[in-house]
Amino acid sequence: MNILAKEHIEKAYKNIKSNVVKSNLIYADKISLISHAKVHLKLENQQITGSFKIRGASNKIINLFSQNPKVTKVVAASTGNHAAAVAYAAQKYNVQTIIFAPESLSDSKLQNLKNHKIELKLIGKQSSETERLAFEYAAEKGLPFIHPYNDPDVISGQGTIAIELLDQLKNFDAVFVPIGGGGLISGIATYLKEVAPEIKVIGVQPQNAPEMHDSLICNRIVEPSDLFTIADGTAGGLDPDTITFDICKKLVDYILLVSEDEIARSVYLIYKYHGFKVEPAAALSVSAILKYADRFKSQKLVAILSGNKLNDKLFGAILKRYSEM
Repeated sequence: MNILAKEHIEKAYKNIKSNVVKSNLIYADKISLISHAKVHLKLENQQITGSFKIRGASNKIINLFSQNPKVTKVVAASTGNHAAAVAYAAQKYNVQTIIFAPESLSDSKLQNLKNHKIELKLIGKQSSETERLAFEYAAEKGLPFIHPYNDPDVISGQGTIAIELLDQLKNFDAVFVPIGGGGLISGIATYLKEVAPEIKVIGVQPQNAPEMHDSLICNRIVEPSDLFTIADGTAGGLDPDTITFDICKKLVDYILLVSEDEIARSVYLIYKYHGFKVEPAAALSVSAILKYADRFKSQKLVAILSGNKLNDKLFGAILKRYSEM
C-alpha cells in the first residue's frame, strides 16, 4: 500500500491554494542555449517566505489545526526555509512556533531566523542531532513536531508543485529537483508517476552531501556527510526511518551529483542571465542540466529553483569569481 497517492496531493492543493502563490514557470533562453535543451525554471524562489517549504508547512498546520483547534504551540528544527514557512503558517492560526537550530548556525542565518516571530533554541552540533533533540523536546512537552520532510502532510504539500507544472507546461521530458531530506522530490514524484509516468523525475545533490544518492545505492540510510557544501539547504543527513527513502527508491528515476564549483557557477549564471538571486541548493537543478547536457540534448526540461536564501558574502564572492573568468 502506498504511503501517498495523487489524491493526497490534490487534497493538499485545495488546502493551501489561498496560502501560497502559483509560482511562475519561465523559459530560460540563455541556459537553454548553453545546454542545447529547452529549459524552463519553476520559480519557487519567488514563493511566499522565499521557498517551496511554505507548501508543506501550510498543509501540515492546516491539517493539524483541523484535528485539534486547541493547538497553541508547535516545534520544528530548521536553519532557515522550513523555520520561516512553519512560523508563517502557524501565525495565521495564532500558534506559537518553537524553532531548534544547530549551535554552529551562521550569523546571517541567525539574523534571518530572528526576523520571524519564533522562540529560538540553539542546540546540537549538526542538523540531524538538532532534529532529534527537537523531536524529543516536542514529545516531552506534548507538542506537535513539524518535520521538514519525514511527514506525509508535508510531502503532500510539496507535491503540489507537480500539479502546477502539468498545468503550465505540456509534454515535458524531465524535471530536476534538489534533494536534501527528499520531501520535495517525494511529493513531485508521487504525483507525476501516477499522472504522467513518462516524465523522468531526476534528483540532484552535492557531491559533498550525497546522502540520498548513497543510501539508494547501499539500500540503507547512510551516515551524514561531514564534508562542507555551499548548498547547505540540502545538507544534514537523513532520518533513519524517513519515509522519503522508500518513496525515492520506488519513484525517482535517478540522482545526479554536482561539484561545489558547478553549484556556484550555476548560482552565477542564473543571476547573470535571468536576474534571480537563488540559494546554492536551488541552483542544483540547473547545475545538473549543464553538467550532464549531453544526456538531455533537445529535451524539454524543468528545473526547480527551490529557494532564495543566499548569504550576501557568499553571493559577492561568487559574483567576483565568475565575472572575472
